[in-house]
Amino acid sequence: MNHDLDLPPSLPETIRAVHQISSGKQPGSDAIQPEVYKHGWPGLMAELTTLFQEMWRQGQNPQDFKDATIVFLYKRKGNRQLCNNHRDILLLKIAGKIFVRILLNRLNGHLEQGLLPESQSCFRRHRGTTNMIFAARQPLEKCQEMRTHIYTTFVDLTNAFDTVIRDRL
Repeated sequence: MNHDLDLPPSLPETIRAVHQISSGKQPGSDAIQPEVYKHGWPGLMAELTTLFQEMWRQGQNPQDFKDATIVFLYKRKGNRQLCNNHRDILLLKIAGKIFVRILLNRLNGHLEQGLLPESQSCFRRHRGTTNMIFAARQPLEKCQEMRTHIYTTFVDLTNAFDTVIRDRL
């Protein structure tokens, strides 16, 4: 789907985003379950789209869509007193998740128009670790054929950077 990124969200985009939201997930502080949006009255999608279009025109998200309830879950291993043995989840309002899903769908569609190099597999649909292993093996095999040396380094940067902006929480 190729969307003009400047246009307000459309009804088909809202419907698609609603159906992409996982069922059975915990809602935010409003306690509205995803199923309410998926199986609600027929006019709900139109009303939701109207809300998103108004937000788009104003260029602002309601504070309610930004507020989250943080819940810390024990990973069931190790000392309960250590923070590293817990993971946190953010409970956001489902309507806000739907709006973000519309944006994500648009950006992914836009990026898949040849804007990313083939070597970029992270966070792309139908690509993953297997693609990167295949790409890494090709030069190794070529060097084996040519009987030359090749040196590789693999670095896991997962814990190198704190990915959460804690002062904003």
